[in-house]
Amino acid sequence: MLVARYFKPFWLVLLGFIFAIFAVQVHYSLFYKQIDVKATDSQLVNVRGFVEKQLGRDYFQVQLTQISNHRIAKFRIVRANVSIPSPHHSSLIGASFSASAKLKPYRSRSNFDNFNNELYAFTRHVQFKGRLSEVVLSEATSLGFTEVYRRWLWQKISHFKLGWLYYTLLSGDKSHISYEDKQTMQRLGLSHMLAISGLHVGIVYGLFFYSSKLLVFSVGFCFKVNKQQWDINGIHALTGLFGAGCYVLLSGFGVSALRAFTMLAVLVAAYVYAWRVANYRSLLFALCIVLFVNPFSLLNPGLYFSFIAVYAIFVIANSSTDDHLKSRGFVFKLLVLQLLLGVILTPLSSFYFYGVSLGAILTNLIFIPLLTFLMLPALLLVLVILWLNLDISWYHFFDLTVDWLLAQCINLFANSGWLETVPFTWPFLITFYLSMLLGVHFVLWRWLGAIPVLVGALSCALKPDIVWQIDVFDVGHGTSVLVSHHGQGVLYDLGAKYFNSFSLFERVVKPYLQKHQLRLSHVILSHSDQDHIGGLKELIDYSGYAPLEAFHNLDPHSHCNIKSITFNKLTIESLWPVQTMNSDNNNSCVLRITDGRFSVLLPGDIEHAAERALVEHYGEKLRSDILLVPHHGSKTSSSWALIQAVSPNIAILSRSFYSMWHLPHASVVERYNKQKIKLIDTATEGHIRVQISHSNLYLESARTLHPYWFL
Repeated sequence: MLVARYFKPFWLVLLGFIFAIFAVQVHYSLFYKQIDVKATDSQLVNVRGFVEKQLGRDYFQVQLTQISNHRIAKFRIVRANVSIPSPHHSSLIGASFSASAKLKPYRSRSNFDNFNNELYAFTRHVQFKGRLSEVVLSEATSLGFTEVYRRWLWQKISHFKLGWLYYTLLSGDKSHISYEDKQTMQRLGLSHMLAISGLHVGIVYGLFFYSSKLLVFSVGFCFKVNKQQWDINGIHALTGLFGAGCYVLLSGFGVSALRAFTMLAVLVAAYVYAWRVANYRSLLFALCIVLFVNPFSLLNPGLYFSFIAVYAIFVIANSSTDDHLKSRGFVFKLLVLQLLLGVILTPLSSFYFYGVSLGAILTNLIFIPLLTFLMLPALLLVLVILWLNLDISWYHFFDLTVDWLLAQCINLFANSGWLETVPFTWPFLITFYLSMLLGVHFVLWRWLGAIPVLVGALSCALKPDIVWQIDVFDVGHGTSVLVSHHGQGVLYDLGAKYFNSFSLFERVVKPYLQKHQLRLSHVILSHSDQDHIGGLKELIDYSGYAPLEAFHNLDPHSHCNIKSITFNKLTIESLWPVQTMNSDNNNSCVLRITDGRFSVLLPGDIEHAAERALVEHYGEKLRSDILLVPHHGSKTSSSWALIQAVSPNIAILSRSFYSMWHLPHASVVERYNKQKIKLIDTATEGHIRVQISHSNLYLESARTLHPYWFL
């Protein structure tokens, strides 16, 4: 009996874990599981669906309702990003279609400290990408109520200066916010305004609640109605809940909106039925509801910002009952709340955004009251007026006023008010919040909060001392390798640039340099193929020509100089081309970097002829621990002579997952395998990082560091 009583809580916890695993698996099978499609260049599949939105000139996101003979259940959402050649792009939105399609499972590049497109696509139910042909459009449109509402709303308010902001506040849709505006709001500490959360839902609830009170008071005053025979306050609360529910419905049921509405519903039910519900319990109940509705909400950063912020407010509110805070004024308490919220959310902001807003306290003191008492009430009034098809020209004055206020905040804080932080791993994040949780709730044993800190400190102390580092970025079919040492970097190639606008240097390499606060000292361009120097313009805009001086004499289109330089404690030596050859590939700059103990050889796209000449000229001097596989694994490269001369322990292959050249060639893989060389592939492993200490090499890759069983 004693044993059963002692173990009962553990059985409940175990059953909870089992139920959670079961719920995740069921949800995945019903809503997210990848549909198997076998389509090749010669064999296409027939699909049906409708066009949701335009992503680019000929690029659209569609929702599929049928793939081959497989009809997709109505409760499932299966999306694909596809190219549709059509002269009438605007008329495609909402149109139903049938077509032949070449579809491939959605896959994207994976790099450290970079936005995870695959994970985002998974949460958005985007399973495929490809192209459509033989498209037959029907006149019927398949837009749902929410999409019709959003299109109507954007048409009505897009002409305002801050139309994107008003649209987001009334719809929860961020698709019309430009990248620059998102960055500005983030730097001002106002990103939370763009996500429908407890603040927005609470404002709408309050508006409907007090409107109901005003209406009942007016009716009672005019008609002398006896209000005591009804539970008037309960009616007001339910009216507020109804209004908040309509707002959450129009906003698309985002994670933070669903959390806020669930908590609100619990509190209203507790009030109506006279239940006693603790704040923390209502928060836990809301979390359970959100995760039961969609367990994969855990992948949304908004979940953590939302729940941690509300938890922090509860903790601060409980602390404010102390005598020394009771005597303080409302403004002081608001300042303390903003300051403590900023401190508590700083690790989360640093983890996801690589920085914190220093001006957030002031900007929130301006814009939260503005949103609460003016902006959102005025926008809801505008919504009603638009629905009645009346004039809203009066709102232009308000629009100009808010735009002026935002401009002043931008001038003050957008540039100087943002503190960039160095990226860190998730265990540090967990350590901080676990320590806070233990410190707050275990009053008698607050020293328990120090345990995660001590464990984290011990983990850091046991980490090897890294001297220098090699990063082979996942840039698809192309090359970009960064060697960093003591805050400085040497970059070998820039990756490709697509459609004359999508530069992988701009999207992958540059953000990495900025987040890790690395100064670009030298740039070496192997040769002039676009998959190696595609981001040249963006490089020059970022760092000028100075990094090209040592090896290219400031001319990015020249062959590299044959020379050896000292880079801190590393030696960088360019070995090729010592003679000019007919092929541009064979004139690639071959680079060897060493610290005297470990070395890496970067051979560009050299082929057999250049490889033979290189081996004859240098022989054993080519020996290196790490080799970047020449020419992305083409059969014209990686000769026996080169492999044996270099004799690497690790060979790194930089290529695209869906390669039209079917790289790497089987014969190349066989040669590396026969030499028992560890072959690592960016297409399957993502960004590959080699950290080098005084005595060892440490390998890690983006896909293995953060593996997801469902991707």
